[in-house]
This record gives sequence, structure tokens and C-alpha cells, in this order.
Amino acid sequence: MKRLVHQLLVVTSALALAACAEVWAGSIAKNVAAGLGSIKSYRGTTVETGIAEIPIERSVLYAKGGLVRVETTTSGAHRGELFVYDGEAITLWSPQALFGVRIHGVHAPSATETLHHIERLTHTNLDAYTFALEDEGARVAGQRAMQWRVRPARRAPNRFEHRVWNQDPTTLPLKLEFTKDGKDLWYSFAFAQLAFDVPVAPDAFAFAFPKNAVVFEWNLDDPGISLAEAREEMNFKVQVPANLAIQKIVRSPHCLPMIVVAMDHDGTMTSLVESRAGFSGDAKALGIGITIAGQPATMAFLGPFTTLSWTKDGTQLALTSNLDFPSLIALADSVQ
Repeated sequence: MKRLVHQLLVVTSALALAACAEVWAGSIAKNVAAGLGSIKSYRGTTVETGIAEIPIERSVLYAKGGLVRVETTTSGAHRGELFVYDGEAITLWSPQALFGVRIHGVHAPSATETLHHIERLTHTNLDAYTFALEDEGARVAGQRAMQWRVRPARRAPNRFEHRVWNQDPTTLPLKLEFTKDGKDLWYSFAFAQLAFDVPVAPDAFAFAFPKNAVVFEWNLDDPGISLAEAREEMNFKVQVPANLAIQKIVRSPHCLPMIVVAMDHDGTMTSLVESRAGFSGDAKALGIGITIAGQPATMAFLGPFTTLSWTKDGTQLALTSNLDFPSLIALADSVQ
């Protein structure tokens, strides 16, 4: 009888802890969503290390609704590279290569969907890391920030110790420092300048490609094709992640065989662009060198999105999402 009571107490305690964790995660997610949702606009400059041999500076403009424009301003081969999300389309532009990509029909999630996405990220992070508040009055780019030390709760691939500085009260990440093996700086990001509530011109997120540019475009609102049709019609091996529902596959309207696989779900935005390896090669992309399924790959952070680029079995793949990067790498590892 005592043993049964003890077992019941253990089970009850576990359920109570799980319920408390659920409430705690929900409370954090609502606070983050409310803070980020309160931002009307901001303009700033950022500095990243770990993505090139020198620190890379970028200008950033944000407007409510998730609209964002990120442009590389550091002198050199990548100056002028651009990422834009205007609420309907994602645009990528490389002026040195005269090469651009534009995906239409990328609709911003609703406030409810955004909250659900943040709740899932919060659950993932609370399970994967421990958090310690180091400074409630830190300053970054003239902004008050909460400084946190974040450590992996257990050994796991691509989980690193890091520090994060969140603007108070919006929770916007102002600075990040990731260390490998707890000592060597692996990647860092920081706002050097930042101003909130800035005026935003009506055409601030508009961009027209030059007439002599090579541009690949898709529209996710166009009719899709089945996975079987994609594998029959493409001249490369079509590959998709395991255990992730495909929303739609859209073939490019131009003559080169290319597809985009849309896998959005309840505020989590995920897409996979595929083509035959060698079609879109240009100068080495900015990003962190990683491996995906044993193959060399590049990881780049642009606004709220992370993009992984790699080649597998003769197929060039580019996976973009607002997932946390360890989860995104795990998703990429499952592509087959």
C-alpha cells in the first residue's frame, strides 16, 4: 500500500510539474508576443561575427506586421546584398552576381498563429536550456536590456551555451553571443545603433530588380503540383523533410526546372527551394559553415528567418524558416 501511495505521489508530482511548466511556458510566450507585437517600427545597424573573415555590418528596417529589410553595408564582395519581406513576398538580391530570388504569396501569420509559434519555441527552449538572469539593467545600442546566460540542459547537437540581451520591455533580441565548448566564440550578433518608432516611407520595402538581372520567381498562391508530379517532371532528385506535412509544391514559371516546397503551419513558416546543383552558383554566401547529413552547408540569419543551403545527391537545397536553428538543422538532416 505504501509503495502504491508513493507511486501515486510521484505520478501526481510529475503531472503537477508538467502543468506548471505548461503554464509558465504559456505566460512567457504571451509576454514575448505582446512585447514584440507592441513594436511599431525600428531602424538600426547590426554587426555579426562568425559568418565571414571580417565582421559584417547590415542596416535593418522593421515595420509592424513583420515587414523587414536587411542590407549588407560592409565594403567588399557582399556589399548591397539584400533581404526583404514586404508582407506578401520574400526577395533576395545579390548585386555582384546580378542574381535575385522572389517568392510571392508568403502571407504573414495572424496574431493568434504568431502566439502559437512563440509558444512552441518557448516549450522547445525551456526543455533544451537553463536560463540565469545576469543583469536587469544592461545597455545595448543605447537601449535597456535584460542579460541572460543560457546553457544547454543536456548534451544535444547544435545546442550551444550563449548569452542573450533582450530589450526591455519589448523582448527584442539586441545582442547574442554563442560559444562553442563553452569558450570559443562561435557566432555573435549585436545592434550597434537602434531607434524605435521611426517614420517608414510607403515604398520602404519595395525593390525592383535591374533589367539585366537573372531572377527566379515563384508564387505560392499559384496552383501546386503533387510530390509524384514533381519527381517525374524535375531533372534532379526531389527531396523533402521527413515527418513534416507539405502544404504545397509550386514549380517555377521559367524554363529551368525548379520547385519551392511550402510547409507552413500555424505561424511556423518553412519553405524548401530545390534545383539542379550548379544553376544558381555565385560568390560564397555569407554564413556559418555547418554540416547537414555529413555534407558541408551554410547557415545564415536574416531578420526572423534562418536559411540553410547545401547540396545533396546533385540537388541544390535552400531551407528557410522562422524555427530555432537547432530544430531547423535537424529538419534539414531528415531531407530525403
